[in-house]
Amino acid sequence: MSNTESNTEKPIFKQSISLSENSEYISNDISTARSAFLTLPVVTQTALEQAKRVVLIANNPAVTTTQLEMLLQPDDILVLFNHFIHADFFASHQLASLLPKLLFFRQIGDSKLHFGLPPRSNHISVMEQMAETAPLGMLTSNQPYQFPILADDPSPNDDPITTHRILNIPSSMKKLLSSPTYHSVLSERHEVVADYPCFTDIHSSAPSSGFLLYRLMLAARAYLHPIQKTKLPLEIVMIGFNDNDKTAHFWHGHNWDFERQEMNRPPTGVTIHRY
Repeated sequence: MSNTESNTEKPIFKQSISLSENSEYISNDISTARSAFLTLPVVTQTALEQAKRVVLIANNPAVTTTQLEMLLQPDDILVLFNHFIHADFFASHQLASLLPKLLFFRQIGDSKLHFGLPPRSNHISVMEQMAETAPLGMLTSNQPYQFPILADDPSPNDDPITTHRILNIPSSMKKLLSSPTYHSVLSERHEVVADYPCFTDIHSSAPSSGFLLYRLMLAARAYLHPIQKTKLPLEIVMIGFNDNDKTAHFWHGHNWDFERQEMNRPPTGVTIHRY
């Protein structure tokens, strides 16, 4: 398990409620719930109104396509992150290819870049295929996608160019990334994580992508629940969100202790599959 050495530092945000009260706090805050839902791309809002489960899939190499085949259901909407795993599976599998998807791309520091989009490693060709078979929404953190070039990359050696990388966005994807129907922006300081204890001595300290989207979906389902009076609330399923070092992406600017404490006590309707 990877932990930061800065957990004793004074956080930017003071925690005003106990961890066990987080989900109730979000559910009772109508304005936060509405904001969370409306932050999503329109195509994702529509998909959520029709789905029974939201399935968040971590970039954990321990998660296999065989496991996904066993877990996924026809009324799911999938949430994938950055340079997501098993791209071909999600684009071509008989069931997975037909499920609505929300792709989240994290801003790289204060740059014009987002992880998982050009000029960094990406699945643009697969995303094109996804968009042809099912509703595809895209969220970028903090700012809209800037269509950056190689010269905009502040640390190109972190992700060396390969012959397989797509550096330019094709026209079909440009249309999606330029449309509020398919693309929206999620602030890492959104109200759903207002209680998150960031580290004052670490630049860009913020919630992890998985935790940020988890909180966003908790709030979004709280907004939808009164509307769906004849239905059960959306279930939230989290696959591969472990508390060990298998993913190798435990950045010290995320407060892992805070996130793990909350994940160890998930509210009703939230299921976590660890591997």
